Amino acid sequence: MPEFTGTYTHTLDSKGRVSVPAAYRRQLTGEGLHLNLGLDGCLVIYPPEKWESVKRELSRLSRGRGPERFFMRRFARYLRAVSLDAQGRIMIPAELLEKAGIGGEVVFLGQLDSIELWAPDRFDTASGEEELSFEQVAEDLGINI
Repeated sequence: MPEFTGTYTHTLDSKGRVSVPAAYRRQLTGEGLHLNLGLDGCLVIYPPEKWESVKRELSRLSRGRGPERFFMRRFARYLRAVSLDAQGRIMIPAELLEKAGIGGEVVFLGQLDSIELWAPDRFDTASGEEELSFEQVAEDLGINI
């Protein structure tokens, strides 16, 4: 399974394309990628392996329950299959760019099994380094690294 780490900033072109960082591209086949709105105002690229596990999780939801129907509708509404072009770029639909507040620059953040795409200002806010202590959160979660 691929492992995506690190942060990279790339420029969005006028057609809504952005070059995927080389460190991530080497791990992607170019096909079977899915793009969607993520949490906290970002976008998420799911490589094929992660996408399969996400589909398994989604298949467990019951459409007989209101919150689960809502979640499925919202998730499916923005989901797009994407692929890398010959130059290693992906096309981000205008609707997703708008929802994520992405304009000129895109911050790529490796999340081990997936990749988040952020507008720089939202990334800074969501990182919350001024508000949270990494050490305190690790302690609260019981993470020993």
